Amino acid sequence: MKERFVEYCDGNRIEVDVLEKYHFKEGTVNDGYVIEDDLGNQLLRIPSGYTADGVYVRGFWISRYEISVDDEGNPHSIAGEYPCVGINFFDAKKKAKEMNGVLIANEEYNRIAMWLVQTGAATFEEVFIKGNKDIGNYSKPFVLEKTASNPKWMRNRLDSFWGSAYIWTTEKSELYNHHRIIRGGYGLYFNTGEKHPPTFRTWADPKKESPNITFRIVVKDPKD
Repeated sequence: MKERFVEYCDGNRIEVDVLEKYHFKEGTVNDGYVIEDDLGNQLLRIPSGYTADGVYVRGFWISRYEISVDDEGNPHSIAGEYPCVGINFFDAKKKAKEMNGVLIANEEYNRIAMWLVQTGAATFEEVFIKGNKDIGNYSKPFVLEKTASNPKWMRNRLDSFWGSAYIWTTEKSELYNHHRIIRGGYGLYFNTGEKHPPTFRTWADPKKESPNITFRIVVKDPKD
């Protein structure tokens, strides 16, 4: 019998099956259900709901950790490993597919941000206005840390949403159509010196292999 979760949106009760080859690990409806496969890869449930702009997003699974890659080239969402940086958009997309996932889209990223506010994991200001050095890696000069290396950086069972390396998304830049939007990151606003919040957006050449850009994966529910 399949393991099943329940989430609620607009007063509706939504039943969610655990993904095939995964099992329940920990968590609640409030701070996020975590599932794990036999290799230790962990995904976190982001429940159906709305972004700050009022866009409805159906629930999905996000890699709990920034993706690491082992010596054999296999991608993982596990604790205690360095995130894979120096990877371009296209190769990150391939690695996501190897985990039966995709790179995160704009509205999915925005849904995570609003969910963190709605559940009290962080304030609106911390998510949308300015970063908080106490809950993210804003080291200067920037030093990449292993996943799950600091308990303060875990919010709603989601690791390192603040600071750390920037995240590839599928969104295209409005100014440079062939560029892709990257989100979050450890940087500062030049005019104020405030730290970038996780919702910060900028663009990067998709062929760029930067030591400051990594990725997460999204896994969708199977179609009914």
